[in-house]
Order: sequence, then C-alpha cells, then structure tokens
Amino acid sequence: MSTSERPDSFLTTRTIVWLLLALGGSLAWLFLLQGGDPGRAWRSLLINFLFFSSLSGGLVVWPAVVRTCNGRWHQELERLAAAGIAFSIPSLVALIVLWIGSPAWAPWYRVRLHQGIWLDNSFLFGRDLAALLLFWGLAFYYLRERRRGEARTCGALLILLYCLVFSLLGFDLVMALDPHWYSNLVGGYFFISGLYIAISGWALLASRHSESSKDQLHDLGKLMVAFSLMTTYLMFAHLLPFWYENLPHEIRFLVPRMNFQPWRSVSYLLLCLVYFGPLVLLLSERAKRSRLILGGIALLVLAGMWVERWWLVAPTFDPATRFGLSEFSLAAAFLGFLGFGMELYHRRTPHPLAGDK
Repeated sequence: MSTSERPDSFLTTRTIVWLLLALGGSLAWLFLLQGGDPGRAWRSLLINFLFFSSLSGGLVVWPAVVRTCNGRWHQELERLAAAGIAFSIPSLVALIVLWIGSPAWAPWYRVRLHQGIWLDNSFLFGRDLAALLLFWGLAFYYLRERRRGEARTCGALLILLYCLVFSLLGFDLVMALDPHWYSNLVGGYFFISGLYIAISGWALLASRHSESSKDQLHDLGKLMVAFSLMTTYLMFAHLLPFWYENLPHEIRFLVPRMNFQPWRSVSYLLLCLVYFGPLVLLLSERAKRSRLILGGIALLVLAGMWVERWWLVAPTFDPATRFGLSEFSLAAAFLGFLGFGMELYHRRTPHPLAGDK
C-alpha cells in the first residue's frame, strides 16, 4: 500500500471499504453458522485463520530475514511488510473462537486417541494460543526495537520463533485433523509455505508502492521464485514416500486429494498455479521488474495459496469440493480486518524507520 500523502481523516474511502468487508463478511459467516452447515462454517474459520496468520506473521518476519542476511535493498519497503502486525489481534481472536467452537468441528474433541494427552483439546489449544501470543509479543517488541535501530538479535529470535510456532500450528491444526495420519514434514512445509505466502504478499504491496524501485521488485520476484521451489520441494518430499511405501496410515492424506475427483483437479490446479507457476511466469528479468506483471503474479499466488490452505483442510472432512459463501465470507472479513489494520498502522507509525536513516 502506498504510504505517501495520506489524508488526516480517519474514515477515507479505502478504510470504509475495509470496514464494510470486515463487518459484512463476519455477519454473513455468523448467519451461515446458525443455519445451513455449521461444520463447514467452522472449517472456513480454520482455513482463513491458517492463511491470514501465515501471511501477516510472515510479513513481519521477512524484513528480519533480509536484515539477518545483511541485506539493505529492502529498507524503503520494510514498513509495508511491518504493517502485517495489524492482524495480530484478529489472529488471536480467531484462534480463541476456534477453541470455543471446537466441540462442533474438532475430530479429537473428547475422543480417546493413541496420541494421549497430546491431542487433549484444552492442551492443544492452550499451547497453540500460548505459542501464538509469544510470537506476536516478540513481533511487537522487534518492531519497537527496529524503530530504535537495535533489532538484529531480536530479529534472529523472531525468525526462529516463527519457524517453531507455525510448525506447531501445522502439526496441531492440519495434521491432527486426521488423528490417524502423521508426517514429520507437515510442520516444515507449513512454515515454509507461510513464508511463500508472505513474500508474495510483500511483492504485491511493493508493486503498488510508488517509491519501490525496479531493483527492489526484481529482488522480491527472485525470492518468490526461490520459495515457490522450496515449497514445491517440501510437498514433493512429503508425498513421495507416501506413494512408494503405500502404507495405509500415510496414504490417508494422499488418496482423497490425488486419486479421486474433484479434488484431483484442485491438486493439478495448485501444481500449475503455486508450485511451478512462478518459476515459469517469473523466469524472465522483465517480468520480475514490471509492477504490473509482478503484482499480477503475486495476486495469483496469494489466491492459489488460499486454495492450498482449503485443500489441506477440507478433503479430510468432505469428498466434495464445496466452495462458496461459507469460505468466501470469512476470507472477505479477514481481508477487511487486515487491510483496515494496515491502514491504521501506516497512519500511526513514523516513516522512515529510525534504523534506515
């Protein structure tokens, strides 16, 4: 989002749009929760929590990654990514609501499973909430120190904590949806794909920012390609052993998504759109340096990765690809909360950051 010459008025056209999205989407979801298919509505909350928490948390972490690697190219764009902190409160609230509603959707709720206390409902949500609180708390502290120009050590800790917390969320809120399936790579895939979502979000914001240079866009495009390859590799490494070992407790994930329609078509779509798509579409230097092309591809990847989060969750519960207002209502609401929060962040945060002068 452009940060230049913002009006002093709190309610601008853009903030009103964000608020309407947030309010309208939330009310639509509450209406669907009361009637229709409440289980599907709860899964929609889970899907959007997983996507938007990965996006916003990764946006805060990415400048720390660049700085830890002694990068300086991102300084004029750092504030765009830091605005992801604005989704911290909605992220925590969404997890609490998921905990409250867990009797209606969580497959481990009051079920005796071989994992024992690890999948006890209170222990699972308690540790996830504590971990997410710790991450967002450190993110706030990092940004405060960053404004003072003293955040190198804190930034490295934030990166490590992001990896640990979002790995835990991947294990607890994706893998545990089928308590009889397990994979050691779920956590690693989840946090790496979260960074892929976030770098695509940063590239989209930068493509719309009037002060971003073509060199900066080029660097963001290269990172998008790199993390599309890393995400693809981890998914391939994830699925290959399932395929050649053909063990029943492993292929429980693979079979509904790859062996039967309509989910097999969704899998092929993801393969083209988010796994190999950026490698082809951003292969040329011209594409990476173009605001229009880079922004368009980043938007496609974000949409595709939202579908990927849906693909991770929904087939475990439903053999049909039901895709409609239940899913889109909360996507619109969370987008509204994120956009509105980022607008407020840009209005209230000094520019440039102290360490960039």
